[in-house]
Amino acid sequence: MKIAIPSYKRYAELGQKTLTFLSGMKGFCQDDITIFVADEIEFNHYYERYAEFNIVIGEKGIVNIRNFINQYYDKDEYIVCLDDDIEGIIALDVDKHYPWTCSSLFIDAKREMDKTDLTLWGVNAVSNTFFMKGQDEISHNLKFCIGVMHGFINKKYVLPIECAQKEDYVTSIMHYRDWGGVIRFNHISPKTKYYAKGGLESKKERSTQNEIAAHYIAETYPEYCKMFRRKDGTAEIRLNNSHRFKLART
Repeated sequence: MKIAIPSYKRYAELGQKTLTFLSGMKGFCQDDITIFVADEIEFNHYYERYAEFNIVIGEKGIVNIRNFINQYYDKDEYIVCLDDDIEGIIALDVDKHYPWTCSSLFIDAKREMDKTDLTLWGVNAVSNTFFMKGQDEISHNLKFCIGVMHGFINKKYVLPIECAQKEDYVTSIMHYRDWGGVIRFNHISPKTKYYAKGGLESKKERSTQNEIAAHYIAETYPEYCKMFRRKDGTAEIRLNNSHRFKLART
């Protein structure tokens, strides 16, 4: 198992949040963690603070860095990808062991992949426990696996640049389309602040890229999703959850 953390201009937050979140976990060591940064200037900032970690210069932009990560690791390697500002996880069952040893989640997810022959797992994007209660603990049909916290068997996918800000929707669709399902832990969600200060794009860039991405995805994958608009006019994508889990390949 390898842990990939793309990070941009979150020099202190990375250590205070995601790296603290990972500290002390079992099942992997510090050498398994790689921090992916945008350029040499960013590398120097991160190296000053995290020289003990493997830091790799990739490319700026969320789609570019996702593609870089896919090409950086070997094909069929198991990778867990985490954002740089994760404080923990929220579980519907507070007695579950995941909140304290999240590596158990990563390992359980790999076992589920081996059992089903699926190549992508994710968690619930919504932390509302009432909403979680209405869902199966684990599902295998087409569902959104948010990029903040997910794991995959590396199939060397290349994400189109047009899907910036919604690259995780395309990732979910690609893995479902090619492997018959995706694994989602519906009773677990990441503890994080979406669109917090810093990150790989500015607020203005995000807004523009979001509009482009929503149109692109809806037009490219009409069988799997459709576009709609929130009350504030923001373009969004809704996956077609009627696409069920297909039998694992033999």
